[in-house]
Amino acid sequence: MLPEMRYIENELLPMLREKAPRFQSNAQKQLAQWKGQKGICSLLLSVSHVPETALLPDYDLYEIHYDPEKMFVKELKNALTTAMAEGDAVPSVRANVGCGALCTLYGGLSQSFFSDKMPWLLKHLTLEQLEELTVENLEESPEFKAGLDQMRFMKEMLEGTGIEIYPMDLQGPIDMAHLLMGDEFFYALYDDPDLVHKVLELSLAAEIYGMEKCFEIIAPRDYVCHYNNLVLPADKPLKISEDTSTLLCENHLLEYMKPYTERLLSHFNGGYIHYCGDNKHLLQLVPTLSHNIGLNFGNPERHDPKMVLDMLAEKGLYYYGAFPQLSTIETAKLSLRDDGHFNCFITASCRMEEQDRFIEEFNHSIF
Repeated sequence: MLPEMRYIENELLPMLREKAPRFQSNAQKQLAQWKGQKGICSLLLSVSHVPETALLPDYDLYEIHYDPEKMFVKELKNALTTAMAEGDAVPSVRANVGCGALCTLYGGLSQSFFSDKMPWLLKHLTLEQLEELTVENLEESPEFKAGLDQMRFMKEMLEGTGIEIYPMDLQGPIDMAHLLMGDEFFYALYDDPDLVHKVLELSLAAEIYGMEKCFEIIAPRDYVCHYNNLVLPADKPLKISEDTSTLLCENHLLEYMKPYTERLLSHFNGGYIHYCGDNKHLLQLVPTLSHNIGLNFGNPERHDPKMVLDMLAEKGLYYYGAFPQLSTIETAKLSLRDDGHFNCFITASCRMEEQDRFIEEFNHSIF
């Protein structure tokens, strides 16, 4: 047992169990906002300089993949920045196994691990291997099994604390096809569309299988946590990354991205879309996707906040995150719709000793 586990079990976890009712209350507030209740603007606040985190080591991204306790300590340390905040966020942790973990369900693929960056697939399947693969080849890899075991360990450790487990990283079918094929994916869009569709079918099957396994462990009642602050309704539990989709033209988005992402969303009844980068065709497409409930940018500085919030509001959708061009208060005011509801879940951070003043100023300016 790691020496800090005693401190966690004897001091941190009892303190967090006392805070659990507040996390549940925060979750219900967020769910009410998702349902369009008027006058609710959830401020997903995190704080810095949390004294408790100083007593926890900062394990690197390599070593956590080989020790469930180290993975737990690193995730809990991050969650404390939300757990000790007085905003409307809900702290959560995950098995941070990398975006390629679900790819390892096929063909003996394995990720490479690094101390200073997330895991990555440095080797891909050849076109010949992909031609021979079928959905029946899907099987649980050691990497994926380790992720499930880490989820179970975290859930057992955090029982009663109100800190929830959220799913492994979910890439959209386009992103997963890119991971499986490497950059051959972009040539195949033109040279071998049938193969691209086949790989997208394989990706979709692996994503559905992987997420179902995650939700079996999470066993959500009425919400699923995401990214150490947000909650989603349990019946719309997905976050789907569409980073590679930002590199596609409009025709390829319509032919390859739209149908498979919609099938993934439909299988789980809904979720929201994330992507880094900027693609005007993707931006126009995302609000039209069936079962999509929201949007999050990895590069919000590249987008017009008013245009984005207005566009989402037309479809009854929500934005999750901050816009660096705007203050927290400006973002909240811009997200207020004519009918009195807010269509943005706003993330913000401040120093721990400043949070009371921060929240008071926010509430005074908005309400």
